[in-house]
Amino acid sequence: MTLNEILEDILSSVPDDYDVSAGSFFYDLLYPVSEQILLLQQRIDTLSINAFALTAVGEYLDRKAAEQGLKRRSGTFAKGTVKIYGRRGEIVPQGAKIAADNILFSVDEAKTIPEAGNVEVGATCVFAGNVGNVKVGEINRFPVTLPGLTKVENTTDFTGGYPPESDVDLLERYIEKVSHPTASGNIYHYIEWAKEVSGVGDVRVIPLWNGNGTVKVVIVDSDNQPAGDDLIRKVKEHIEEQRPIGADVTVVSATALKINISVKLITDGSDGIQSAVEESIKDYLADEALKKSYVSYAKVGSFILSVLGVEDYSDLKINSGTSNISINDGSVPVLGSVVFT
Repeated sequence: MTLNEILEDILSSVPDDYDVSAGSFFYDLLYPVSEQILLLQQRIDTLSINAFALTAVGEYLDRKAAEQGLKRRSGTFAKGTVKIYGRRGEIVPQGAKIAADNILFSVDEAKTIPEAGNVEVGATCVFAGNVGNVKVGEINRFPVTLPGLTKVENTTDFTGGYPPESDVDLLERYIEKVSHPTASGNIYHYIEWAKEVSGVGDVRVIPLWNGNGTVKVVIVDSDNQPAGDDLIRKVKEHIEEQRPIGADVTVVSATALKINISVKLITDGSDGIQSAVEESIKDYLADEALKKSYVSYAKVGSFILSVLGVEDYSDLKINSGTSNISINDGSVPVLGSVVFT
């Protein structure tokens, strides 16, 4: 109900002998009461929506997940190595700030510039998430001048930065938990343990892959791309803390299966259609991740047609063919080249 509907409903109970028009005693008296009733109604609506996992959001979803022993995965910080140049004997202080454009990083430990005039040191992004995953050479400046230090550059890619778990991903884990009970190190238990680690996207578990007592856990990162060594190590360590005694667990990244596309588009001439088609195909492949055994030729076509501005297409080829692409066990489809004709 709206504020006016609530107010009119209350005023309708006032005897007809009294004036209830705007500005009257009863109107002015009951208007703030109606406002409070409206606020109470809105709070009740919010609680009703957030009382159920399927419609809960934010902290309410956190509380529902906690009932099943699940905790939202926190964001992680990208790490890598930088080379800092300067005068011999100058100290690179721990916590010194360096930057790639407007993205700040912090030096992990204090070091002294040696005779060579430069020193390598680890650094960590100050912001959680994939914003800190920069390529070699992108870190190139000091946001604040540091005496005696003249230049900085990252000698490795910075990796390992993943955003906090979204409501969509937390709800998916919640549904998995209640739909597939975990017990005694069954398949669902290994999936749950792997997904408890920040940065993990999808998981496939292969029991008895190398004989009795062996388990292989195949993972992708939260972007549904092959996982890095650091993420693999964290998943391995976490599972080792949880697994049943006697199980021999191997954790590996899914291998990338490049999906190359060529297609002729018929469009309405709008700008940005080709990039939108690429993003649409990426979304489809990400959704498939480790879930499917093939990339559907028909679905790729449907995702192309779903892009606003695409009127039709022809000559679609996936990896130079016109059929479904099989995905081997432990592989994840990753978009390669996209050629538009």
